[in-house]
Amino acid sequence: MTSLPLDDPVVKSLLEGPNLARLSYIDVAGRPKVVPIWFTHQDGDIVMVTGPKAAKLRGIEASGAVALTIDSSTPPYKVLLVDGDASLEPVEGLAPEYRGIVERYLGPAADAYLSQLRVKRQVRIRVKVRSYRIFDFVKRYPKSLS
Repeated sequence: MTSLPLDDPVVKSLLEGPNLARLSYIDVAGRPKVVPIWFTHQDGDIVMVTGPKAAKLRGIEASGAVALTIDSSTPPYKVLLVDGDASLEPVEGLAPEYRGIVERYLGPAADAYLSQLRVKRQVRIRVKVRSYRIFDFVKRYPKSLS
């Protein structure tokens, strides 16, 4: 496993900003899937929270191999590509980090969103980083553009 360079300004901005992650996994039928998902960065891992009936959990449980992209939405685009191994951690009630994740993405609307939830269980998806690539389209481009 490797660590993301948290002192890199591109990585820092992508991990701290309200950028969606796109989580890629192989479903139980062997087909690739990609889902947008909120995330946080915790102890060197990318952490996401979902419901216990989410289809992505069956695919992740079967393989554990995932890929993520976290990117900005305005030019010059910044991109963090992650290849990782995911583990699933069942949580009773609301996952402790979920409030912080919701607040990051919804800001002042977070309380209204959270107050309407009736969560019995959640599942934490923890991705350990195997490798990563960073593009900022200013100094760091994909090799295919070189």
